[in-house]
This record gives sequence, structure tokens and C-alpha cells, in this order.
Amino acid sequence: MSQGQQEKKSLTWDTTFTLNISRTSRLVFRVLGYDGKDSEPIPIGIAVFDVDEILLQSGLIKRPLLSSAAFVRIDGIPTLSFRATHAGAVSFTRSLGSFTQELSGAVNRTASLTVRPNQPRDYERDKKIIENAISRASECTGGDAHLSPLLVKISVFISVAERLAKLHPYARIAYAILATGYEVIKRGIACDAGLIRLMHTMQNTYDIVMTVKALPYLHERKHVIEAIVQQTIECAFFIRDYVDTRDNFAQAIKNSVLNVEAQIKAFEEAFINLQSSFQTHMAVCTQLTVLKILEDVQDIGAKADFRDMAYAVDAKCAASCAIDQPIDCAAPPADVITSIQSWIIGESKESERICVLYGPEESCSAIARRVGEQFRFASRLGSSYCFRGSRKNDHRSYTNLFSTIALELADRNAQFKENLWRVVGGDMSLRKTQVVRAQFEEFILAPARNIIWNGPLLVIIDGLELGGNEAARKEVLGVLADKGADLPRNLRFLITCRLEDDICKAFRGEPHILRRQLGEANFTVMSRVDHHEIPANA
Repeated sequence: MSQGQQEKKSLTWDTTFTLNISRTSRLVFRVLGYDGKDSEPIPIGIAVFDVDEILLQSGLIKRPLLSSAAFVRIDGIPTLSFRATHAGAVSFTRSLGSFTQELSGAVNRTASLTVRPNQPRDYERDKKIIENAISRASECTGGDAHLSPLLVKISVFISVAERLAKLHPYARIAYAILATGYEVIKRGIACDAGLIRLMHTMQNTYDIVMTVKALPYLHERKHVIEAIVQQTIECAFFIRDYVDTRDNFAQAIKNSVLNVEAQIKAFEEAFINLQSSFQTHMAVCTQLTVLKILEDVQDIGAKADFRDMAYAVDAKCAASCAIDQPIDCAAPPADVITSIQSWIIGESKESERICVLYGPEESCSAIARRVGEQFRFASRLGSSYCFRGSRKNDHRSYTNLFSTIALELADRNAQFKENLWRVVGGDMSLRKTQVVRAQFEEFILAPARNIIWNGPLLVIIDGLELGGNEAARKEVLGVLADKGADLPRNLRFLITCRLEDDICKAFRGEPHILRRQLGEANFTVMSRVDHHEIPANA
């Protein structure tokens, strides 16, 4: 409760709440007023937040309250303001925020040394700021002795390299992967010498790149910087998932030629090679070193012939969205993209397998394309199927949706390909089936079982409602609602569509489906309640 002064027209709550909740939870703030006469509270307004959304904002969070009582006399729109932090990461992330803007300006001015040689060269102060940032990254500012300093170094590296080498926006997820699983990873690496060694090799790589002398030339070595970021993402997923599912990893590779120690050494060698490439400014092979657990597989899938399975040749989102997107269409807000990224990364075993994004066609298409581009950068886009726009020789339909996705997943994951052929190899009638439920269960779920997924693999279905009328899509909606929960936690389906009644009804109340809605005029993130429970001006 708070009692404000009338002239200030504001109320202040000096209260800190510590909540033991998942990042996929929802917070509802209700502001109630009392007139001193009646015992019943007067509802002033409400604000709904997804936890993963607010944790991605480092500054003060402001949000207008949705009025729930028209008779309350208030000048203007009341606004709720607060700050939110992640309990595990706050000790070493908060220290970076104080000099972020100062560091940004210093980095850009230092980088211009070689761009504008005639400019007065009084850069000692700027260099000192950068050196201080790097020095902070070399010290443990809180938490444990291994993961905390690695996170700080990654944060500084990404912040600086993003501005100087104009890195892909996905680069920041390299930090988020480890930060969101901080507590679990910290405990898991305590007695694992191999992982500790790998993390120190990663830190050494950032030290080499972040020397003050090297900063003005980062833009010239963008290809090496991008390779370092991509390898960081791959190793971050490996560290997180190995610690979280150590027994499964061990079981999967116990008979493999390439064991965990050999895998860690392969990652170390990749970073050492990137260090050499950066120092010598030589061309670097950007082929990622990835988790290998298939050394003993008989490779039946490599020889498989899937030509009997229906495939929509021209259905990829990358090809379609860019053509159909209006020239004057506004870019998707960063917070919406970041929130979806956070869900795809998946910090919890209980995270929803499917995200359904409702909204206008142009807005949904822009988000599908942007998210697809970002996850393609890190080799994490398993498949994309877009129903929007016209095509030559258009063969897109619900009857080849899941078969197309399955074939593209087989190209991305050798073990999935192996398993898919084991399911359909001796059954031509199954390979040719157009039954949607059979395709999802036999082409997607069955091959996905017992696979070690190192990090997420994203599947995008853009414009789900455009594949046919309500009767035609009934079976697609039914199987996603009934069987979507059986998807492995690292295989994520992002589905975009208009706000159609049959789609909303089919997905309502399903715990494995995250539902989000975009406003008609501006992008807004919807809570996990159904759309008709939220006021129209949300």
C-alpha cells in the first residue's frame, strides 16, 4: 500500500519481491484504490507481463495500466514503473550496466582512429574506458570462479564487437544461453575439469580479440568475429545441455569413438584455430565444430531414398516473406523478437513446445522472417513452411506440411534421418500417406524420439490459416493440440496466423502451447490467457 502526495500525482512502493518462478510464468499487477468510505477496493487498472519479457529489459520498465473501471476519475493514463532482474545473474550483470553507454561511445571513437587519421588523436581517455571494461571482464565480479567471469567476458565481447563488426542480432543469445541456466550450470561444472578447461579457452579467445590495439580493426575481421560468436553459441548449448542431461549424453556416446572428452578437445581446438585466424588476419573456415555422437551409426539414413514422400519445393519462409512484405512495413520491435528468442532457447524442461503468434499477416510475416534469419545464422533453423503469397507450381497444402518439415529436419540432423528411414523405409504406403495425423506421428514424433538434441532446432509455419478452409485445417489443429506435447523439448514450432476462431478454440487451454497476440497497429506481447479475456485496447 502507498499514500502519495496530491501535487506529485504519483505513488511509490519501496518494495522488493523475490519470486521463485519460471521464466515462462506470467505476472499480473492489479492497482486498487480506496476512497476512505467504502470497504470495497476500487480497481484502478491492470498490467500483465511475461517474465521472460521483463527480464530482457535492463532499465526501468514502464507500462500503461489497462483501465478496468470507467468511473474512476484519473487525469491521463496511469503508468506502472518497476525494475526486474534475474536472481542468478544479477551479481555480475548489473556491474556492466553502469558503463554500457560510456563504453559504446568510447569504442566507436577508438575505432575511428584508422577511419579519420587527420582527426586529433587524443583517445587516451576512451582507451582507458575500454581497458577498464576488459579489466572487469578479467575479474570475477560475483558468483563462481568459472562461469561468472566467462559470462562477463562474453557480454563485453558481444557489446563491443556488435558495434564495431556489426554482428548479427542473434549474437547476444550467446550470453543468454548461459546466463539463464546460471545456477544449474554453476553446480554442474564444479567437478568437471574438461568443461572448466573449455570455458577458459573461450575466455582466452575473447582476451585476444578485445585488446585495445585490435579494437579499431574488428570491422576488417568480421568473418572471424562471426565465426567466434557462432562457435560460442554452439559451445554454450553444449555446456548447458550436457550439464542438464549428463546421464543421457553419457548413454548416447558410451559406445562411440568420440567420447565427451574428445568432444571438448574438438571445441577447444576450434577456438584455438579462431584465435590464430584473428591474430594472423588469415581467411578462416567458418564450418562449426558441433556435437558428434554418431560415430558408430550404420548410416542407413545417408543412403535413404525419400522420393516417395510429398515435398513442397517452394515453401521456405526466406523465399516467400521477402517477396510479399510491403516496402513500408515497420520493422518488428526488438522486445518481441527477443521474447520469442528466449522461448526458443528454452531454459526449462517444462517450456511450451509450440508458440502460436496471432496477428496481422504483414506483422507475423516480418517476425517469422526475422526470427528465421537469426536462427539460420546459428544453424538452428530446422525447417520453415510459409503459406503466404503466390508461387509458381504451387504445391503447398496441409497434406504435405509435415512430410516437408520431416525431410528438412532429416537434412539438418543425421540421427533424425536415420530414424525416419527406419520408420518409413519398408512401407511405401506410409511414405505416400496424406493423412495429417499419421504424418505428424510417424514422420515427426517417431524419428525424434531418443535423439540427443544439443540446443534448439526451430521449425517455422507461417500463415497456418492460409493452407485451406476451416474444415481442411481441422485435422492439423487437432494433431498439434493432441500430440504437440510429445515433441522433444529442443524441437520448437513457431506458428503464425490470423486470429481465427477455430484456431483459438483448438489451442485454448493446452499447456504445451504458448499463445501470443500482436496488436493491429503496434506490436504488443499477449499474456498466456486467451485473447478474449484481455480488454480490446490491449
